[in-house]
Formats: sequence, structure tokens, C-alpha cells
Amino acid sequence: MSIQDSINKGGFLGFVPHRLQIPDRPELNNYPFNVMFAQQGTRLGKNVLGDAIYIPDLKSYTQLGKKSSMKYINSYGGNSWLLIEYDLSTKFYTGQKTVNEVYVGEASGPEWNMFFVHFTALGLTNGERCNFKEL
Repeated sequence: MSIQDSINKGGFLGFVPHRLQIPDRPELNNYPFNVMFAQQGTRLGKNVLGDAIYIPDLKSYTQLGKKSSMKYINSYGGNSWLLIEYDLSTKFYTGQKTVNEVYVGEASGPEWNMFFVHFTALGLTNGERCNFKEL
């Protein structure tokens, strides 16, 4: 399949984010700087790439024993968020995605790269605020 065939077909994409690094907050190193969900497809007859970027809500960080969590908010607005949880004892991640107050999916795993590839492969959801770029 050529690149053009892939663009014409559309699909979900997975991404691996950078780690959050705040000098005075080393407990946040197990969390991403941001999380991007993207999907390519056709809109109004044109090939487009849509993306939604979620940024950390640092005030939402909580830790109880070896388990911690933090919420991420859609940077384009709306009422969509992610909840990422990390268990320090098992080194296991869980991520849940909610769009317009409706649970749309989750992923989990012990390894940073594969966890985020699977999590972000959820792609965009109808009604999720996002940015479109023509390909």
C-alpha cells in the first residue's frame, strides 16, 4: 500500500509522548508532557488530519500509597479529559478517555512506549474538539 493509499483510506495513529519534567516535582516524571490523539480521513472532500492535544491538569495530581493519577484536559476546549494512573510498585499504567462526559475507551500496560501507542491509537471520537489540517 502506498502512502497516498493510506491517506485515502484514513485511519488512527499512535504516538509516544515525552515525559513531564518539572524540577521541583519529580513525582510527575511518570506522566506525559501532553497526549495527542489523531486520525486521518476525508472531510468535505479533502484529505485531512485531525488532532486533539491533552495537557496535564497539575492540580489534579493525587497519590495514595504507591498509586497516583492525574487528569489531562483537551487543549481545544469542550468537556473531554483523560485520566492516567500509574502504580509505582508494579510500574503499570492505565489511561481512560472521556469525551463530552462519555467514556470512550482505555488502555493499560507496563511499558511507557507501548502503553501510549495503544492508548493514543483510540484516535478521535465524534464530538471531540480537535484541529484539522489539510494533507
